[in-house]
Amino acid sequence: MYRRLGIALAVAVIAAACSLIDPSKNRVETFTGTLQPGSAGSGEQTPNINVSKTGEIVVTVTSLTPPVPLGTPFGVILGQVSSDRCLSWQNNQFATVGTAAIQTQVTAGTWCIVIHDPRNIFTVPETFEVRVSHP
Repeated sequence: MYRRLGIALAVAVIAAACSLIDPSKNRVETFTGTLQPGSAGSGEQTPNINVSKTGEIVVTVTSLTPPVPLGTPFGVILGQVSSDRCLSWQNNQFATVGTAAIQTQVTAGTWCIVIHDPRNIFTVPETFEVRVSHP
C-alpha cells in the first residue's frame, strides 16, 4: 500500500513540475508610460499581461526620463486583474531603476503592473520603461 502511495505521489510531483515554465524560456514584454508627480495613491498602470502558465515573473523598470539620481526609490505593484481593476498582490515601495523590483511566482491569469511614487518624490512627469519577463 505504501509503495502505491509513493508512486502516486511521485507522479503528482512530476506532473506539477512539468506545468512550470523554465524562466529562461519566458516571454519578455516592454511597456512605457508617464508617471505624474503626486501619484502616491494611484500611479500609472501598464497594459494587462496575460500569463499562460505558472512560472516566474520578473518586473524591472529599465529607465526613467528625465533621469533621477542613482538609488531614487519609487513604487512597483504587481496585481491581478479583477473586474477591470488592478488588485495589488505584491508592492515594492523601494524599487530603483535597473534592478528587479518584483521577482516571484505567478499562476496563469491576467496580471497588471502599476508604477507609482509612494513618497511624492518626483516633481516633474517621469517617462518610464518597464520590462516584464513572464511565462
